[in-house]
Amino acid sequence: MLQRLLEKISWKTRNWNLSFSLFTLLLRDQQESWGFSIFTINFKLRYYSLLAFEFRLPNKTTIQELSVDWWDFLWIRNYLWKVYDDLSERKLWGYELGYWDSIKLITLGRIFK
Repeated sequence: MLQRLLEKISWKTRNWNLSFSLFTLLLRDQQESWGFSIFTINFKLRYYSLLAFEFRLPNKTTIQELSVDWWDFLWIRNYLWKVYDDLSERKLWGYELGYWDSIKLITLGRIFK
């Protein structure tokens, strides 16, 4: 009876990809990253954080200058990336961007550089 219930729960939740982390502190992990993340949710292989900042320090060999690897503030990074991706695709395929869209593209390009 219990085995059957557990199998049913396993079958109903087979497509869930969800994890939660309240606080993570990175002190030179496998990719030489430093940083922190607060209230992070991993949903469908995408990370959403209340506040996150990860960076790599220069080491004169593989990293020449400070590089920001990941950031998020109020779960807005994925939305901004989607807007930037759509605008850059439209520009790439020759669509005429309006004034406001070109300003957004330039600003988001500097953010995601």
